[in-house]
Amino acid sequence: MTSDKFLMKKEASLSIVEDVKNHKFLMIRHQRGINKGCINFPGGKKEPEETMQECVIRETFEETGIKIMNPVEVGYIEFPNVNFYVHIFWSKEFSGEICEREGEVSAFWQSSDDIPYQEMREADKDFLPDILAGKKVKRRYIYDDDFHIKEVVNL
Repeated sequence: MTSDKFLMKKEASLSIVEDVKNHKFLMIRHQRGINKGCINFPGGKKEPEETMQECVIRETFEETGIKIMNPVEVGYIEFPNVNFYVHIFWSKEFSGEICEREGEVSAFWQSSDDIPYQEMREADKDFLPDILAGKKVKRRYIYDDDFHIKEVVNL
């Protein structure tokens, strides 16, 4: 018998936080798990009773100490190989200071003119330039056995 745990859609959020005044984005470097060493944005798995907007606010705060306000959904990406579905939000309103999450992630402000694409996962490198250019993204990423993109499908 298959467990319902494995049939449930794993939804998550990704939080692009922009400090417009200082031309910076809030980014994180992962210190564990499949993304260890990679840079991207705060985010994480949705809890059963919360909305995606509540998820992105909570996850951003938990990982960085920054409280975001009025996040706007700007994209959606799917990773069906690992049953993972990510809603991407952009926030320009926030408060607080970065707090270290030792052993999980290191949060930092990155110049918008110097996004470290060379240290990001393939999917992040693919969708981020479009989102930063103001386009709404909706894509599916199919990976091979070595966790490299085999196919990208625009939805």
